[in-house]
Amino acid sequence: MVYIAFAFSALLVILAGNRLAGYGDTLAAHTSLGQGLVGGILIAGVTSLPEFSSSISAALIGAPDIAFGNVYGSNVFNLMILAIVDIVQGRGGLLQNVRESHILTAMFGILLTSFSILSIWIAPYGILEFTIGWVSSYSVVLMGLYIFAVIIMMRYEGKTRTQLDEETVEEEKATDLPGKTLKHAITGFAAMAVIIVIAGIMLSVIAEKIALQTGLGQTFIGTLLVAAATSLPELVAAIASIRIGAYDMAVGNVLGSNVFNIMILVVTDVAYTGGSVYHAVSMQHMITAVAGIILSSIAVIGLFYRSKRTIFTLGWDSLAIMLGYLVMMYILFVTAT
Repeated sequence: MVYIAFAFSALLVILAGNRLAGYGDTLAAHTSLGQGLVGGILIAGVTSLPEFSSSISAALIGAPDIAFGNVYGSNVFNLMILAIVDIVQGRGGLLQNVRESHILTAMFGILLTSFSILSIWIAPYGILEFTIGWVSSYSVVLMGLYIFAVIIMMRYEGKTRTQLDEETVEEEKATDLPGKTLKHAITGFAAMAVIIVIAGIMLSVIAEKIALQTGLGQTFIGTLLVAAATSLPELVAAIASIRIGAYDMAVGNVLGSNVFNIMILVVTDVAYTGGSVYHAVSMQHMITAVAGIILSSIAVIGLFYRSKRTIFTLGWDSLAIMLGYLVMMYILFVTAT
C-alpha cells in the first residue's frame, strides 16, 4: 500500500509540475517578472516546500542533523538536475541558452551556503554568536542575507528586462499558452502549487517510511531516497519548463531553490528549541555543503563562459557537474561507513 501511495504522489507531482511550468510561463509573459524571477522565486518557493516540511519536522523531533542533511543534500541534487535537463533538451549546452542574470542567483546561493557552513564551523568557539531566546544570531544574519538576495534579484531582473529589445520580449511572449489570461494563470498556478506542496510532502514522508521498512533508513541509500523524493518537484518543473522552451525558468527554478533552501536552516533553528542549532549539527554536513559550492561554481563558470563545446550533445559544464556529483556521493558513502 505504501508503494502505491508513493507512486500516486509522484504522479500528482509530475502532472501538476507540468501544468505549473505552463502557468508560470504565462505569468512571465504577462507581467514584468520574467522567466528568471518566476522560476527563481515563485516556482522555486513552491518546489522547495517539501524540503521545508521535512526539515521542520526533523527539528521538532530533535533531529537537526536530518534537517541540515536534507537541505544540503537537496541543493546538491538540484544542481545535478541541471545536467539531467541538459540531456533532456538535447541541443547543445543548456547554460549557453539562458541569460547571464542567473549568475547573480547562483552567487547568492554560494554566499548563503558559505555563511551557513562558516556558522557551523565557528559555533563551538562562540565567535560573534549570541542567542535571542534559543535562536542563534547566525540565523538572524542568514535571514537578512536571504531578504537582501531576493531584493537584489528582483531589482536586477527589472533593470535587465527594460534593456531587452522588442524582438527578445516578443520571443518570450510567444511561449505564452494560447487562450490563457493573467487571471487564469494566477488561479491555475496557485492550484497547481497547492497540489505540488501536498503531494511533495506526502512523497518525503512516504519515502522515509519506505526507507525504514526496508532497513535502509539509517543508510547512505536511505538518505539518497529521501533527498530524491523531496527534489522531485524541482526536477519535474525544470523538465516541463524545458519542453515549452522556457529555459530561463528551468535554470531559475534550480538555482532559486538552492537560495530558498538555505533559508530553511533559519526556520530549522527556530523550530529546534534545544539551543543554537549550529552547535547541535555534525561537521560532516560541511562536505555536502562544500560540494554544493563547487558545483554551483561550475554552473557560474558555464553561465559566464558560455562555451558551445559539447560532449555527446552534453555541455561540458553539465558533464562536470554530473561527475562532481558522483564524486561527492562516493566521498559521502566512504565517510558515512
